[in-house]
Amino acid sequence: MSTQFQEVEVILNRFFVKNLTQLDLTFHEYQCQFTQVPEQGSEQKAISSVCYKLGVTAVRLGSRIITREPIDPRRMQTQDWQLQQIGYRELSCQNYHERQAMESFERKILEEKLKRFNKTAIEKDYELGLIWWISSQEGLEKIGHGWQVHRGRQIDLIIETDGKLYLQIDIHHRFYTPFTLEWWLTEYPDIQLKYVRNTYENKTNWLFEGLSDKRPNEIKIEELGVSVAEYHRKKGATEQEINESHVVIVKKTSGYTAKPILHLSQRLSPILTMEILAQIAAQRGEESEIQNVFDYIKKDINSRLQESQKTAKFIFENIYNLSSQPEIMKVNGFVMPRAKLLARNNKEIDKTAKIRILGCARIGETQFGCLNLFENQPECPAEVRKCLLDIARSSGTQIQIDSCFTGSDYPKDDLAQQRFWQQWAAQGIKTVLVVMPWSPHGEKTRLRIQALKAGIATQFMIPTPQANPYKALNVALGLLCKAKWQPVYLKPLDDSQAADLIIGFDTSTNRKLYYGTSAFAILANGQSLGWELPDIQRGETFSGQSIWQIVSKLVLKFQDNYGSYPKKILLMRDGLVQEGEFEQTIKELTHQGIDVDILSVRKSGSGRIGRESNSGNTEITYHDAEVGTVIFYSESDSFILQTTEVIKTKTGPLGSARPLRVVRHYGNTPLELLALQTYHLTQLHPASGFSSCRLPWVLHFADKSSKEFQRIGQISLLQNIDREKLIAV
Repeated sequence: MSTQFQEVEVILNRFFVKNLTQLDLTFHEYQCQFTQVPEQGSEQKAISSVCYKLGVTAVRLGSRIITREPIDPRRMQTQDWQLQQIGYRELSCQNYHERQAMESFERKILEEKLKRFNKTAIEKDYELGLIWWISSQEGLEKIGHGWQVHRGRQIDLIIETDGKLYLQIDIHHRFYTPFTLEWWLTEYPDIQLKYVRNTYENKTNWLFEGLSDKRPNEIKIEELGVSVAEYHRKKGATEQEINESHVVIVKKTSGYTAKPILHLSQRLSPILTMEILAQIAAQRGEESEIQNVFDYIKKDINSRLQESQKTAKFIFENIYNLSSQPEIMKVNGFVMPRAKLLARNNKEIDKTAKIRILGCARIGETQFGCLNLFENQPECPAEVRKCLLDIARSSGTQIQIDSCFTGSDYPKDDLAQQRFWQQWAAQGIKTVLVVMPWSPHGEKTRLRIQALKAGIATQFMIPTPQANPYKALNVALGLLCKAKWQPVYLKPLDDSQAADLIIGFDTSTNRKLYYGTSAFAILANGQSLGWELPDIQRGETFSGQSIWQIVSKLVLKFQDNYGSYPKKILLMRDGLVQEGEFEQTIKELTHQGIDVDILSVRKSGSGRIGRESNSGNTEITYHDAEVGTVIFYSESDSFILQTTEVIKTKTGPLGSARPLRVVRHYGNTPLELLALQTYHLTQLHPASGFSSCRLPWVLHFADKSSKEFQRIGQISLLQNIDREKLIAV
């Protein structure tokens, strides 16, 4: 397989620190016994919390705790738990779970040492490792109306199977606002916030749940028996802050069982994201200003590597006492061949947009509706209509999109609105284009839910001042996918060891419940086999029983369509595979003689992949590695894969691509074949005419679906929706 690949030298934003010694690898090991058994799904979190109370650096290893220093016997027992020492042993870098625990341990040590430097702050990030901030005004890089951009460094530690420890360093930016939450809610009442931060003390982050209609003096904190005003007065709040505040409901950012906490709007400030800034720009007509911010923070890989090398030098000298110059890591990589997409009659195309001329691979529903809430004209936007008619003609069929209504036709009360959608469904229309101006996401969700009650899938469109053929095509493709059309197939790999059924799993949360095992399946040729509803669960760990229920449904569906079981299944999990999640599925499939591979696909933690530029100058510069570049780590059964390309502008590349890190947890298919199949799945994006996915298509859609299920919140609505209608594109 690797003979098809072009071998290339690539560079990573990693810097070799040291080889771990026997002393580095040897730990004390303890068993933790709780007085009261933790709730199901929170056992690992409970053990991790104990690690912070032992007086020495400690981390979790499975259900146990490891330390390099012995724990003081006086700290080994509380009223809630007690520790029992198991022994003193050397861990192995070859063992995945032990290597992960040692990385966590080294990361904790680095975190404590970085905290000692003045004018900086350290923050832990579940996905990125450590964020090392330049605090106060010195870290401020750009300012706008109500927001600021601060800079820092993303620092992580990686231990390879050969016992080598590396630093992985990248530039990191974050948006802040110098204004309070009270100011923000007055200035931008329609822009939804997810997180807020204390304006005092330790800058604690909170989930923002909403506002109370009572004043700080009128509402009590039940556990303390004092009013919100009294509590914050004792915490240093001024009378002006108290009197000018609304009472705000927040929760801790960790733990789905976190209790609501009452806070003050003048003692909090919003945490901003790029999406929030984009909404502000749209409201104020400041798109160019916000675009300048995006352009500014999207540094190219050359800038990133040069800055990372400076940071590595500082850490080498001041933390690891190394005098050597940190060298950017060079490794051998491979460039894999691109996928071939197939339109009508298996005609090969290089991008989905060409189906407008050559036709779709498979035809679905041919009746569509349009609800035009943007203007009082009962018609589909001309550019979208023309695009749909062109695609239908090229596909050898005809479509109807004459059933159109406007905002004046749409009833005002809920019962009449339900009847409105039911009457559309009774005409055989199961897919509707909704044209509407920009509005809060809740309004879209309300319309979507009303339509789903009648078994109708909706595609939303916000018109632009001028006709945009690219946007029109993507709207048309989204509408068709929701109507069971398959715009393109994927040319299958010519290899008997390739999987003939691929299933992607994802999970999401609405802060109260986790929607686990959202799943989407396709065949080797990219044909959709449909999605499955998620399981409502307590934590992010998937239920092994739920996974098997979904896999078994899809296996039987495969058998119904093709007369036999699949020979091999590829299961992809978005994020870390937790211990035991797939055990039952492996056992059942093996019993039926079905081979299976299980991959964990992670969007973060893989750093950057680059190439040295041959400019003819003595100075070395770097550019992003070509899309399809892969680096194999056979010892850890994993690979890093570049799946996207940076945007190229007249002044140079905009930003730098982020590769995926893929780890195989079970199976025996050659790693090279898994990498090629994963790469080709990222190029299958039937709902977009011009771009590919960063994630493999099955995970991209499972991720979109889990977010959609989370927004809808009423899973029962989806029971009667045809599973081949891709409602989340």
